[in-house]
Amino acid sequence: MKESDEQLQEQPPRARIPKMAAEKALPQSGAETLVKIIKGYAVASNGGETQINYKDVASAANLHPTIVSRNNSFLAESGILTSPKYGYYVPSEGAVRFAREAAWDEAAAKGHLRKILLNCWYGQVVVQNFTLHSALRREDLKRTLAIKCGATEGDSAALDFLIDFIAYAGLVESNENGTLSRGNFDELAKTRPPTVPVQALAPQTANIIGVAPIELQRAPSAAPPVSFVVHLHVNSLQELTPEYAKQVKDWAKGLQEQGLQCDISVDVNNNVSTPQS
Repeated sequence: MKESDEQLQEQPPRARIPKMAAEKALPQSGAETLVKIIKGYAVASNGGETQINYKDVASAANLHPTIVSRNNSFLAESGILTSPKYGYYVPSEGAVRFAREAAWDEAAAKGHLRKILLNCWYGQVVVQNFTLHSALRREDLKRTLAIKCGATEGDSAALDFLIDFIAYAGLVESNENGTLSRGNFDELAKTRPPTVPVQALAPQTANIIGVAPIELQRAPSAAPPVSFVVHLHVNSLQELTPEYAKQVKDWAKGLQEQGLQCDISVDVNNNVSTPQS
């Protein structure tokens, strides 16, 4: 046996260094491929009626099975897919509607996709950032997304795929100078609970205690109870008349008629009455 062969046998096998993965699932393919996978799930599942695996989708989308399987976690975490049991997936209603309408009007069909993305973690990051900034450099948004999902340098390509997918859905728009600006957030209002207007204080009372008309959001019945505190600041003790006190009482009664529990406490030292629901 040669000396070089002996040295190779004496060396212990090197331990494989595991790659640090991001805390959130990231796409492993570009936006065009992701769209093909989504449409493939809609077709192969017969409009979401059948649980299917990645091999079924690969055939419908004309993609390699590995490409489909590598993106399943991202699509599931995004809310585009659901997984009733291990290894099987069903497209969400919004994903099916997107796939059906995209063949006739892709621009309008993207609204179903935006509604899904606005509810997931990266959609919320986009909304928060473009509420504070009119435009962002691509690298700035990429860095914010990376921090939010715990990505490493090895996830750089996946983050670029993510931004391209966000841009495809229309949540951001690319500008000629290379920056990104706010896209279409119209679907954001459709995902919020309806507002129930509450009758405000009479104008003269509002002027005295410094309160503007407000609107309350009533949460769905399944949601946990929400409480809030409104401080009514009285500008002058001389204006604490029974007439104005009655108007405050009527306003609190209006809250109760809307199905909201309301308790009133008065802090004499600070001259503040606090309706609380």
